[in-house]
Amino acid sequence: MWRLIVACLLFGTLGAVDRQNFKTCDQSGFCKRHRAVTSPTGYEVVSDSIKINDTGLHALIKNKDTTLKVTIVTLHDSTVRVVIDENEGALKNRYQPLEAVKKTKEEATTTKILTTDGNRVVLQHKPFRVDFYVKDKIVSSINAKETLHFEAFKKKVLLTDREKGFWEETWKDIKDTKPHGSSSVGVDIAFVGAKHVFGIPEHAESYSLRDTRNYEPYRLYNLDVFEYETNSPMALYGSIPYLVGVHQKRSVGALWLNAAETWVDIEPTTADKGGLTKEVLDADTKPRQVPQHNARFYSESGLIDVFITLGPQPNDIFRQLAALTGVTPLPPAFALGYHQSRWNYKDQKDVKEVHDGFVKNDIPLDVLWLDIEHTDNKAYFTFDKDAFAKPEEMIKDLADQNRKLVTIVDPHIKKDSKYYIYKEAKKNKFLVKDAKDAIYEGNCWPGDSTYIDFLNPKARKWWSEQFAFDKYKGTSKDVHIWNDMNEPSVFNGPEITMHKDAKHYDGFEHRDVHNVYGFHQHSSTFDGLKARSNNEVRPFVLSRSFFAGSQRTAAVWTGDNKADWAHLKQSIPMLLSLSTAGLPFVGADVGGFFGNPDEELLVRWYQAGAFQPFFRGHSHQDTKRREPWLFAENTTSAIRNAIKTRYAFLPYWYTLFYEHAKTGKPVMRPFWMEFIEDEPSWDEDRQWMVGSGLLVKPVLEEKVKELSIYLPGKRQVWYDWHTHKARPSPGAVQIPAELNTIGLYQRGGTIIPKLSEVKLTTKDNHEQPITLYIAVNQKGDFANGTIYLDDGESYSYEKGDFAYWGFTFKREHDYLHTITNQNLDKKGKFDSDVYIDKIVIRGAKFYPRNAHIFLDDFSPEDLDFEFNRDNFVMEIANPGAFVTREFRIDLHS
Repeated sequence: MWRLIVACLLFGTLGAVDRQNFKTCDQSGFCKRHRAVTSPTGYEVVSDSIKINDTGLHALIKNKDTTLKVTIVTLHDSTVRVVIDENEGALKNRYQPLEAVKKTKEEATTTKILTTDGNRVVLQHKPFRVDFYVKDKIVSSINAKETLHFEAFKKKVLLTDREKGFWEETWKDIKDTKPHGSSSVGVDIAFVGAKHVFGIPEHAESYSLRDTRNYEPYRLYNLDVFEYETNSPMALYGSIPYLVGVHQKRSVGALWLNAAETWVDIEPTTADKGGLTKEVLDADTKPRQVPQHNARFYSESGLIDVFITLGPQPNDIFRQLAALTGVTPLPPAFALGYHQSRWNYKDQKDVKEVHDGFVKNDIPLDVLWLDIEHTDNKAYFTFDKDAFAKPEEMIKDLADQNRKLVTIVDPHIKKDSKYYIYKEAKKNKFLVKDAKDAIYEGNCWPGDSTYIDFLNPKARKWWSEQFAFDKYKGTSKDVHIWNDMNEPSVFNGPEITMHKDAKHYDGFEHRDVHNVYGFHQHSSTFDGLKARSNNEVRPFVLSRSFFAGSQRTAAVWTGDNKADWAHLKQSIPMLLSLSTAGLPFVGADVGGFFGNPDEELLVRWYQAGAFQPFFRGHSHQDTKRREPWLFAENTTSAIRNAIKTRYAFLPYWYTLFYEHAKTGKPVMRPFWMEFIEDEPSWDEDRQWMVGSGLLVKPVLEEKVKELSIYLPGKRQVWYDWHTHKARPSPGAVQIPAELNTIGLYQRGGTIIPKLSEVKLTTKDNHEQPITLYIAVNQKGDFANGTIYLDDGESYSYEKGDFAYWGFTFKREHDYLHTITNQNLDKKGKFDSDVYIDKIVIRGAKFYPRNAHIFLDDFSPEDLDFEFNRDNFVMEIANPGAFVTREFRIDLHS
């Protein structure tokens, strides 16, 4: 029977997602109830309950039905936490996904309205409201629309019409029992001055969040959605309940720390509509001229736990979010290369032929992937005894040529008394239980399946131990892991996921913890990979499901997309939203998972993917094979060029990931992050920045003859990467859209390191010479950039085995310009043999007469160079300078 279910799910929906399998807000009892709250709920502060202690402000609030407790805590770096929970004596504890945030140091407030860094938090008593001020400007408010709605746990009473759905609900003949009744929570958060709000991934929607007043709200509920719709707010595979409101002078973020099913309504308005008119007037501004966005969150269970990050600038926002939920640690270098996957490479011979095809066709590759068919009848941590009889040999053959293998390990466990994982998990009581306390069973790839209870710390530790080399037989340090189907996917469950009344560790229901289930799986996987090498080798883990904080242990991709132009275009706002929400290591399946792309679409997808953080080609088992050499020669050549372009920029990519780990700044960046002064560019979701220096615009439509590119920013200059031609901004340019065209511009004032010659793996490229591309700023007097180097795979960099150097181009006076390098972190002791074999200066309007280099303090050496007066480009060949040894180049004009 289960095979029929799987077949129907997979193949019956290839035309489009079956929306009947997934709820709308109107079909969700708590969402419908919260949306129906349109008049003030009447909460007020109990005035004699206010207390100030070493951790902040505590008070009670109440309306005619309910009394709640409120805690306001000021944290480090312009961040404030507001928690609203049931008062003492509640029937049941509410779940908080505290693992998603790092431990934060709570700091005392000197008064009830001042934070430690000079901002103000004002608790309004009647009606209850929490206002946030930065430099006397109100920037955000909680409960400004008075929609706070909190369903307290109750003892079960006779059902009434008013309480229909409070104690149980039915969806498609599946009953959801609620032994403690409904326990939903919700409130509104205002972003004063914000013209746009961004974030709350994952949705196949525009980057700027749309008005939902006459539209379905955005849903955050991790689900297995086959071939999802584009331009839809429906829930997908992961959830990060964080959004940011953007203003020219300040940006404000809000993290809604709740792991239950959540819906978010967005209302663009102005500050004269609502309860904040007086506060905006106090700031000497006309409210009707002040844009405002109201976001209204409602979750099925848990409590209200909101972190407000007060910026004020974009860089501050990302740093503050990173302090809360963490960063992506520096990934192994191979993970930034190209990954080739398919459901499924059928046997070891197939794997070898695919690998050899990349070598024969001179196409770079770092990783081959194995999907579920590589296992012994869908039993994870095993290899098929016939198709993959000698996995050690296969893995060694790849490793000997500097390549890795990724295998899939899903959270559903085959119910088989002979399967050691199932036996151990059952014996140790590490499996999720159903509402009647029996082991929870559902259908997934193995058929009858059980599910690890990753909420149990002992189960997580046990899971991590399964990756040890003596347990996961046949693997080595060159095998990394893919956690798929971890929403969790349950083929015969409600909305293809686990029943909400299933039971987890410590008495929590699945409804309480649903959105962190996959988070705990991939985090345990990461811990296991790290431990198996005695904490010496950096792991790579890919996860489909995610939550706030997932970036600490996993990369993610956008799931089961389709081979069409709409999904290619949709991938960009999806990846920008993920990046904005603190998850930088992201990508989309190149070419589309479902269907067969035509050759033009495939080329364009490779060109886009080459400039996105995670770069993998992957496809469904029913699609035609897509290895790059199986197409017309011009198609293969264009794909080869795209992949080689990715590898050429590896020094830049690796440096950006290192800098993300230090600052929290995403690698793939929206325009507003870099050009806050350029309001028209804020919602751009067809172009993006890689770091601060590289603008990318791929071809996203078929048979386009001309590509239009918007160059953002004020008083900026941009250089066409290929022609060096300078363009001022803001403004648009058009370039011919030939098969190998991708819009690529370098920002004036930056220096980008690029490989001078590309070899076929990241390891082979590790110590190759680089070319420095210097793009002079608009004034013609300055540019700078950085490079980070280490061994690319170990944790030795944590002990100082790294190099982080900066390059500077500077006009010293009218007749002298210099290029210098400098060690930016003296703790780094890595002395690399990487040298600079060419320097390209764009925008060189100083007409050089001679150039020489100082490699010490005494003896300059002459340098050969060429200068093109038509496009102001200077090229210095073979300067003989090493990246990690100081030099100075003088350019005399």
